[in-house]
Amino acid sequence: MQSGSRAASANHTPINAQGQTVAPFFLHEDPWNLLRLYHVYRLALAGAFLLAMVGQSKFVQLGAQNKELFGWMTATYLMIAIISNLSSYFQWPDLAIQGVGYSIIDIIVLFVILYTSGGVSVGIGILLVVPVLIPYICAPGQVSIAMAALTGICLISLEVWLGFSEGQSNTTSLTHSGILTAFIMLASWLGDRWIRKADEMAKLANRRGIDLANLSQLNQSILDRLESGIVVVETSGAIRHMNAAAWHLLGNPGNWRSKPLAVFAPELDKHYQQWINEVSPRTASYDLKHQQATELRVRFTQLGTQSRRNTLINLEDTSEQREKVQGVKLASLGQLTASIAHEIRNPLGAISHAAQLMSESQNLDKADTRLLQIIQANAKRMNLTIESVLNLSRKKEPKRERLPLKGWLHSFLRDFMLQHNLKEKQVTLFIEPADLMIEFDPAHLHQIMWNLCRNAFKYAHENPQKLQLDIQGGTPAHSRDVLLNIIDNGRGIPEDLRQRLFEPFFTTSTQGTGLGLFMARELCLSNGSALEYISLPTGGSCFRIAFSRSTH
Repeated sequence: MQSGSRAASANHTPINAQGQTVAPFFLHEDPWNLLRLYHVYRLALAGAFLLAMVGQSKFVQLGAQNKELFGWMTATYLMIAIISNLSSYFQWPDLAIQGVGYSIIDIIVLFVILYTSGGVSVGIGILLVVPVLIPYICAPGQVSIAMAALTGICLISLEVWLGFSEGQSNTTSLTHSGILTAFIMLASWLGDRWIRKADEMAKLANRRGIDLANLSQLNQSILDRLESGIVVVETSGAIRHMNAAAWHLLGNPGNWRSKPLAVFAPELDKHYQQWINEVSPRTASYDLKHQQATELRVRFTQLGTQSRRNTLINLEDTSEQREKVQGVKLASLGQLTASIAHEIRNPLGAISHAAQLMSESQNLDKADTRLLQIIQANAKRMNLTIESVLNLSRKKEPKRERLPLKGWLHSFLRDFMLQHNLKEKQVTLFIEPADLMIEFDPAHLHQIMWNLCRNAFKYAHENPQKLQLDIQGGTPAHSRDVLLNIIDNGRGIPEDLRQRLFEPFFTTSTQGTGLGLFMARELCLSNGSALEYISLPTGGSCFRIAFSRSTH
């Protein structure tokens, strides 16, 4: 990329950002437009000559010396003007031939009209300046200067010839011719200077444009290859740029260009408006859930001035960081449980065994028997807690597989209903689209779903036959995640207990360990997913699993 720019600077040949050669500089972006404008001028000039021929003017006596030749030349020039307009429209022949060729024709026509009108005294000699300057449009260089010099020589020669043919010398006409010749030469010289300077400025601007285009392309390439998402938002709130990572994080939106940010990411737009109104121009970071699913950390940075500003939004998916933290947590938990297993389970086993031996004694009364039952029940409960913690710590590295969500859930629910004697009408499954795929450890998913459905079976109603369990899954608009809702028609969870639902060892049941929901959430996190409780206005409980959509 840089070598291409250096080559363009060395040989003054403009090269675009793709390395292709572009056209050289002209006075206009499209020099054909200027040439067409000149042809319109020629057509108007031919029309003016025609009006002068058919009318009588006291101010301009055209063709006074030879009306027949003037009339013939006017008609010929009118035809040439019409043909030249057509040739410029079809761009044939090429630009240089048309520019120089038609300029020479105009000079010849004007000399013939000057000859038929008695020389420069008729007052139209100044029109020679235009065809002398026109070649600069299409063929800058020595051609125009040579034409100017030749035009001046011919102009003076015409006056000398006219004076010789009339047998008298007209000093005034020769003076006028000399002045006009000097003016034509001066105009040609100034035109040459101006066109050269403009050409140099254009080449410099072209090279700067190439450098900027290359730099812009380099920046674009860097942005597109960043793993973090980059979104540039204009002052109006419209999206100006979005790299591939941001496009994926925001759920692969379709036609996002120049559309408001709120269309694809309302949560992100809400924080953006807050930042604009309260924090800008200082940089600020926020944590949010895109479409109530993807957990993102966003950072807003102002680009440009306060009056004409854009905003750079950096998006980072916190799931990878979350998985790393989860891995460290489980590793620490595994070390802890390995340390306490020996210290607790051996004495616990001895207590349980001793209680069992004592229960076999024939000398126990009812009170002693009840105390032994309490000892055995709590020993089993303690052993179950240790087993649960050990099982969690052993599953540090999930073996994710690509699973069809609807098919897997259908098989799971069939087994769950069979083991809990539930009727088919008590459980509904709705997944849209039906071919949704997820990446998850099947054993972990089974443990999570079993725990959530088992809780609904045990706690939603005192009578399990009144349970209604709805499993709903799908993908929200402009989100990359798959959401799965497990909804029951029970009493719901009181608001004061919702904040502690996923805390370890928190339970409202005397029979539970308080690790079920904690383990379910930890297993979700270790698989790159999330588990949360959703409050329903209609009552009941809803646990939502947010899976990252399969990309394979």
